[in-house]
Formats: sequence, C-alpha cells, structure tokens
Amino acid sequence: MKISDLESAVKYLKSFTSYEDIIIGNYDDKAFDLSRFRRFLRKYGVRYDRVRAIHIAGSKGKGTTASLLAGYLQKQGKKVGLFISPYVLSITDSIEIDGVPISEDRFLKYVRKLQKFIDKEKIVEKGKMVTYFELLTTIMFQYFLDEGVGFAVLEVGLGGRLDSTNVCKPVSTVLTSVEKEHEELLGDTYREILNEKLGIVKKGVPLIVSPQKGIVKADIKKRRLKVPVIWAREGDPNYEGAKACLFDLVGRGIIDEFDERLFLKIYHNLSIVGRFEVEKFRVGGASRTAIFDIAHTVDSGRYLRARLDREFPDADFRFLISMMKDKDVDGFLDVLVGKDLMGRFRSKKHEVTFTNSHTVRGHDASDLKKRFCKEASVVVDPIEAFRGLLAGLKKDQVLVVTGSHFLVGEVLRVVKRRTY
Repeated sequence: MKISDLESAVKYLKSFTSYEDIIIGNYDDKAFDLSRFRRFLRKYGVRYDRVRAIHIAGSKGKGTTASLLAGYLQKQGKKVGLFISPYVLSITDSIEIDGVPISEDRFLKYVRKLQKFIDKEKIVEKGKMVTYFELLTTIMFQYFLDEGVGFAVLEVGLGGRLDSTNVCKPVSTVLTSVEKEHEELLGDTYREILNEKLGIVKKGVPLIVSPQKGIVKADIKKRRLKVPVIWAREGDPNYEGAKACLFDLVGRGIIDEFDERLFLKIYHNLSIVGRFEVEKFRVGGASRTAIFDIAHTVDSGRYLRARLDREFPDADFRFLISMMKDKDVDGFLDVLVGKDLMGRFRSKKHEVTFTNSHTVRGHDASDLKKRFCKEASVVVDPIEAFRGLLAGLKKDQVLVVTGSHFLVGEVLRVVKRRTY
C-alpha cells in the first residue's frame, strides 16, 4: 500500500486492529498484550523508557487535565510533548510538542518507516500483530525522543492497565474523575473499573487523585496502594487535579516553584477542539451560535448542561446528538435535556435531533428515537442534519452538537473548511 498523503497514512494504520472502530470482544491480557508491545518497541529501536512521562487515566477530564499540565510546563520553559486521544479533527492533533501538532510530512515519514519495518520483519506473535493505537503510540514515543522533550504528558486511550501508553516510565500518575463507562469491557462496578484505571500506578511513583465521588474515594482508600497518594482539593476536578500534580513535582524538585497566577491564566484561556467549542455563523444575514462538545458520559453531560445554562441562560437549545452503543444514553439524555416521562418528549423547551456517526459502534438514529426520545427528529446524515438545524435557528436558539467525538469531528471538519 502506497502512503502518499495523510488519508492513506490513516488508512494504513487502521488496516491494523482499531479498537476505536469495532465492538471489542475480549478485553484481557491476551488481546491487549503489553509485553508483546514492549518487544515490538525494542525491536523497532524505540527507547520509550527514556521519555519522562506524566501519565493520566480516568473517565472524564483526561484531555483537559493533560492540556493544563502541558500548557503550564511549556510556559515554564520546558519542552513538552502531549499525547491525547481520540482526535477530533486530524490524527496529527493527537501528537504535539509545545502546542504545535506534528506536521503531516513528519507524520508520513514515521508511518512509512513503520510500514517498511513491519513488511520486512513480518512481526506476528500467536496470531497477533500490533494494533492501530500501538502504532500511533510508537510514533508518539519516536517523535518525542527525536525532538528531546523534557516532559511527555500522556492521556490513556482506554482503561489504563492494558493501554499501550502504560509501557511508559512516569514521574507522576494522575487519576481524573471516575464514572461508569465502557462497562462491558472495564466492569460494571466502580471496583472493577478502578482495577483497570489504577493499573497505571507504578512502584515509587506518586498517584495524584482528582476530586472523586465518595464511593470512588472510599474504594481507593481501602486498597492501601503502596505508593504515595496525593488527594487534590475539592473543586473543579481538572484544575485541582493538575494543580496537585504540579505541586507534587515542585515538592520533589522536578520543576521549579509553582506560579498559581500563571496556572490560573492558562486555565481560563484553555481552548481544546471539541470541548465547549463555540462557533458563530451568518444565517440569512444574522448571527447564529453553535456549540460543539464531545460529552458522552452522564457526568460530562451534566457538566455540559450546567455550562450551557450558565453561559446562555436565556437560550432555547436545539440538540444534534449521536451516541455509541456502549454509553448510558438514557442517563446522558436525562441530565442534558430532561427526564423521560413515560416515553414522552423529555423537554418541551428543547428540540432533539438524532443522527448517525459510526456504522459499527454507534446507535442508529431511528433506534435512539424509538428507545430514548419518541418525539425527537431523525436525520440520518450528520452533515445534512447540521445544515438543516443551522438554517432553521432562530435568534433565541443555540445549536448544540454532542454525544460522540465521531459526530463532533465529522461536523467540525466541514465547519472548519466552511463548506457547510
């Protein structure tokens, strides 16, 4: 397969098993074998253990916490790599240094090098080859090593214990807010979920715990982890978790004194693609507003709702929603648009339109309407749905695109090109 551009590079990478795009059958050490991945990295020649990492797991806020830490360390004069997933617009957004994504040319160079190596070595162990996310992780490590970053802030892709990023050698580990998600894989109790997420804990490396629900906090305390556990203060989990991590790094002499004014400035100015991203449009000569947010869990839906009410208190919201089959759709809709009363529409004030965004993992839009919101509208094509809703927005209405990063990414790519 010839790799000539970014599209063909992504196609090549995703020709390997991509757990983002399938419904996972077995989530265990056989399917996600980190020892196999370590052997691959060593044979490929990537000294991943030389990357000084801050490793972040959790259910909600991983990307925001990671971005806060990377932004602060960069402003303090450090060269900082950031690895986040899943990407919303472009695969190159997953890997950046000092706020700048890896260039397409550089990314293509790494993919071609991997292709050449894999074709030559024919690496297969017990019928298993490297996965898409392992290859992306390999590119990340190689890039950060080549560029000599001082720190690499790494967001876990799924769970923690079996995630490919868990081969790293961290100076700090961070657990952001934990809630029930991916229950068919990680387990349907907090204890089972924490077994996976706390799998990033390493001997002698402090664990920073962001503010948590009481049941989560109690479970962690019962475990008597054999590492220093630092509990962040109550408050905004992203802010307090990142701040506690930086305080710990200062205390251990890894970075210089903490500048809270600088950190607060970074926090207030933080902008992340697909995280409450506000876009303005001209519709019939008038200005209209759309908000893009990849919220897809109950807690993130609750947070999105609170922020919508705070920043647009007089608005009438129109929601464009697509959701994956492994999400708590009912719980998400309850906190976002109101309780479902005997199958009736969840809120007379808000209009909901369901659409499709992933043919394998996603709910069919008609199924969402039938099962969760009988008076909602259905427009199967997400771009057609967005265009129609935007064209029909009234001056007191705000369009909210949410429920899945697949949906937000597909629509935002069109918006950024201004081809809507």
